[in-house]
Amino acid sequence: MKIKTLLILALMLITIGCRQTPTINQAIEQVGREKMKKIEKEGFPRFQKQIINNLKYPESYEAISTDMSIVTSNMIMYDSDLFVTLRDLERTIRNFKEEFGNDSTSQAARNELEAIHFLTEEALKKANIIRNSPIDFEGIEVYHQFYANDRPNHKAKKGYHIIFHKDDRTTLLCDHDEFLRIKAFARELLKDTPYSSN
Repeated sequence: MKIKTLLILALMLITIGCRQTPTINQAIEQVGREKMKKIEKEGFPRFQKQIINNLKYPESYEAISTDMSIVTSNMIMYDSDLFVTLRDLERTIRNFKEEFGNDSTSQAARNELEAIHFLTEEALKKANIIRNSPIDFEGIEVYHQFYANDRPNHKAKKGYHIIFHKDDRTTLLCDHDEFLRIKAFARELLKDTPYSSN
């Protein structure tokens, strides 16, 4: 009787010991799925009301789709500080080209070039910190598309990106057009995918 009990206990311990612990990616996926469920119930409906209330013609709102994806700490496009720096840098460069063209000798042009240099260094520094940080769950990105009138009887397709962070902060990144523009700019500036450090 003792031998049977010992064999059963040994088999149970072997079975428990052979279970694999989840990888970092599996753990992030599990946390992300749970966060998505919470956002569907509580977070997104509040954000949707905010969108509708800020429309010029709220009664014209017509939802199309809402997509969610998991954001990890190494996804540079979703770091709010870096995103703002990239957005400011992209605007500054665009404005410089429009205002000064090829002029780099005037004092005003040199001041703008200094600002561009400073923002570039900031963006590179922040991106480097993100690349060298351990990967972790950061939050959920929600991309919501809808139709709404932008003037009487003229419906336009619109889309907004928002991040629901793990600490329950929300960060509205921008509308979809600006998001795509900054993503392309980040890809060019950082010579890397704007989604991850790989």
